[in-house]
Amino acid sequence: MEKQNLILLIGLTIVLFIAIIFLIKSLPEEVGEKYEGIKSITMVTDMGGLGDRSFNDAGWNGVQIASEGFGLKANVIQKMEGQDLTANVSQAAETSDIVVGMGFMLKDAIITNAPLYPDTYFILIDEDAGDLPNVASYLFHSDQSGYLAGIIAASVSETGKIGIVKGMDVPSVLTYSAGFRAGAKTWNEFSGDKVEVLTKTADTFTDPSKGRQLTKLLIDQGVDIVFDIAGATGIGVYEAVQESNRAQGITEQDIRTGIAKPKYFAVGVDVDHDEMYYGEVLVSALKKMSETIYSAVEDITKNRFIGGVHLIDFKDGFTGISDMKYTKQYVPETALSLIERAEELMMERDERLLVPLDITNVEEYLDGFKTPKELLEIID
Repeated sequence: MEKQNLILLIGLTIVLFIAIIFLIKSLPEEVGEKYEGIKSITMVTDMGGLGDRSFNDAGWNGVQIASEGFGLKANVIQKMEGQDLTANVSQAAETSDIVVGMGFMLKDAIITNAPLYPDTYFILIDEDAGDLPNVASYLFHSDQSGYLAGIIAASVSETGKIGIVKGMDVPSVLTYSAGFRAGAKTWNEFSGDKVEVLTKTADTFTDPSKGRQLTKLLIDQGVDIVFDIAGATGIGVYEAVQESNRAQGITEQDIRTGIAKPKYFAVGVDVDHDEMYYGEVLVSALKKMSETIYSAVEDITKNRFIGGVHLIDFKDGFTGISDMKYTKQYVPETALSLIERAEELMMERDERLLVPLDITNVEEYLDGFKTPKELLEIID
């Protein structure tokens, strides 16, 4: 009996030993070593810099969250007048293990620097740096966010005119714009309305006064809802909307207490602006860069980094619209049903609701855009 127990004990010991060996071999290689080697992260902004309340601020928020989550020292280098972006990226790579570049202006600077710093990880947001092994580029299908926001804006407009203020005509902006205008087109086909979309381009991402001026021009032309796709220039969009509401005698207190509905609304971009301008942001078209940067840094620290292009979309959970916590009561139920069905198609990655991410001609895209028949068959 004792001999049998001894044999059983030896057998269990061998099984346990084999299991431990298997577990060790199944762990990702160099996880601990790789994590210990990652000490710092630096973000390089585009020309808008911090304080734009959208693109760069969202990126910096993601860097800070990743810094806290993984114990990294975080730094930011802002693009200032006369500064060279290639030099900024080089400075970041000299002092950091991870460099985050924000936007299309950083593309060439990262392509130049990445081969010179092969042990540094580069994360490029909203652009494609190609197949460099130490660069992960993240491109967002922000057209999906714009599309949903366009449906909402068109359904709520009382003047039959909605507007867009663009910073510059670059693909990341045009993608948003094409989606928004396609959303308005879908609402028109669905409802029989004839909502127009007017656009203005500031040719800058750094001039709030220009954004305010262009928004006022749109409002003078009968627009009552304006989509901001303009970086720091877009700050002026919200200012103009608030000023126009005040000129109508509609105070912030009136809006907060429900005494009055705003006559004019803004549509937020990139981040949830609903909290920033209570009740005067109808909806925000989201591009979840903070979450994307955190996820990218986590991949680096856990030795899961993969260079090349990563496409981000609604199914990934990184595009979409805000909850409209203060404005949903203004949106027709039919529009909400339309949004729900459109989101189902986006979850399926339906190509009919995807704008080419290298788009250069929005008018050409809209001419060829066909609303999926499933959306037009929704019954109130």
